[in-house]
Amino acid sequence: MSSSGLPPELVLLVGEQFRAPITGAASQGYGWRVVIEGDQDAITVETVGIPPERDVGAGSWEQELRITALVPGVARLQLTLARGSGRIREQYNTTVRVTTPQS
Repeated sequence: MSSSGLPPELVLLVGEQFRAPITGAASQGYGWRVVIEGDQDAITVETVGIPPERDVGAGSWEQELRITALVPGVARLQLTLARGSGRIREQYNTTVRVTTPQS
C-alpha cells in the first residue's frame, strides 16, 4: 500500500476497524477491486476517497482502506488497483482473523 502497507495477516476483535492509506489513482483510470473469500460475513471492506481540504485542481484524491470486523471468522482479502482494461497497478492479499474478546 502506499505508505503503511497491508500486512499478510490481521487479527481484529469484533467491532474493531483497521484503516490504512492506499493509492488514489482514479484520475489515471484506476479503481480498487475487493474480493473476499472464506467467511465473507466476518468483515466489511471499503475504499474511501478523502476529499482535499482545499481545491488541488486535477488529480486523484487520497484514499483510505477500511476493514471492519463484524463477526468471528477467517476471511481472505484480495485488494487490486486496476484499470477497466485489466491492467493491474497494485495488488495485495491478506488474511483477516476476527475474534471475540476473552472473558
